[in-house]
Amino acid sequence: MASCTRFLIFAVAASLLASFARADLQYDFYNTSCPGVETLVRDALTEVFAADSTVRAGLLRLHFHDCFVRGCDASIMINSNNGTAEKNADPNLTLRGYEVIEAIKVKVEAACPLVVSCADIMAMAARDAVKFSEGPDYLVETGRRDGNVSMMADALSDLPPADGNVTVLTKVFAVKNLTMKDLVVLSGAHTLGVAHCPSFSYRVHNYTGVGDEDPSMEPEYAEGLNAKCAPDNFASVVPLDTVTTNEFDLGYFQSVYAGKGLLGSDDALRHDSLTGAYVSLMNNASSLDTFFADFAVSMINMGRVGVLTGTDGEIRATCGIYVD
Repeated sequence: MASCTRFLIFAVAASLLASFARADLQYDFYNTSCPGVETLVRDALTEVFAADSTVRAGLLRLHFHDCFVRGCDASIMINSNNGTAEKNADPNLTLRGYEVIEAIKVKVEAACPLVVSCADIMAMAARDAVKFSEGPDYLVETGRRDGNVSMMADALSDLPPADGNVTVLTKVFAVKNLTMKDLVVLSGAHTLGVAHCPSFSYRVHNYTGVGDEDPSMEPEYAEGLNAKCAPDNFASVVPLDTVTTNEFDLGYFQSVYAGKGLLGSDDALRHDSLTGAYVSLMNNASSLDTFFADFAVSMINMGRVGVLTGTDGEIRATCGIYVD
């Protein structure tokens, strides 16, 4: 996309979002206390992404999984000696990027000790992961503080299920003050990354419990998944976007529209009249600017979920502390 179009998306999204910013979060929160921190984070990520472009999807997913459990408070980073932290829950076992956030935190602490939260670094990293994948470069509200509670049970109850239908998913999002539009737009983040076989293999091996296949899947796509993911295959991965796997674009929606949505929750979007209308709209290449602008808004909305600000929470020197 041309640079002028990117700038337009950036400017329009920023101006629209500014009027709705939470009073306890703000743009350029660290201008005085840690000037240049966003540039520091982006420069560090430039090196990381040059070495491993696949971690971009991991950082985006890490932020999402953090925000849906106890809010955007970096509780996903916390370790547990007895294995009962959020990161130990089954849906989080394949998360990536912890070491990247920790390495950036070290650099930020060297510049501004105990000023910038791990939660804010995670939000910046997710934004930059999108930007470096040819996606929108949007403004991030900052001012979050870190939580010190992390429980596996919360992750198991609060994360959207990979096999959920739109009714179920809408309820999960509503609890976080996110709308059905946020649901379908944020699902577009699946234009990056992969999923492990166990998260979708039931659709090709045992859809209704009698060894059958999900009839809504495109036949050749289902055949390929069947060959790739045997029932006892726990290690293999499949791209969530069948069109472009490492570029932030409309490939995910094009895949879903064509009956090639990988997860049950992906495919469900095209079967609901409202989310299906958005999937249909995004199947058109001319809708890319609309998706970019919508995604910026929804990411800001998600970034406000359950935040700790002011004197709540803490600023951790190390993101991956141990708490039991």
